Amino acid sequence: MSSGKRRRTASTGNVNGLYEVKNVIVFQCGECREILADSNYLTSMNEERKTLTFSAVQRVKVSEKILLISKGCDFGSTYKNLSCETCNAALGRQYITTSQSLDNARAKFCFNEKAVRSYEVGRLEDATQANPKFDVLERLRFRQSQMMQIMLQFDARLKLLEAKKLDN
Repeated sequence: MSSGKRRRTASTGNVNGLYEVKNVIVFQCGECREILADSNYLTSMNEERKTLTFSAVQRVKVSEKILLISKGCDFGSTYKNLSCETCNAALGRQYITTSQSLDNARAKFCFNEKAVRSYEVGRLEDATQANPKFDVLERLRFRQSQMMQIMLQFDARLKLLEAKKLDN
């Protein structure tokens, strides 16, 4: 790298406190396999609603019609339906208004986990093999826990630096 800093990969460990995810997970339409998003834009997962939320997607249509949810964990929220541009398969929702508990999903792209397929770039599995029971959530939960540990390490380092600055 031009900055002289080295990055961490899964095989090399922590170097200079910087991290890099080794493999990207690609998300495809469950019907036509059009590539819709990748894990670089994955912002959250919701186990209760069984959704994956992305900040950016491609080849996804957002309906014009705004709908209101009258029951369930997202009661009172309004949303627009999302569909695949290629095959028109239903993918999920884009929330317009939400309760405070769903603020992280507002204005983003929430895919139903059953509406998408995924594969990890760099794995030797056949990405075209039909696998209705993919384990993407388990891999993402693991990565999420890794990122949480990294954030806690950064927080601890920042607190140490702030304490040293206050002592000076």
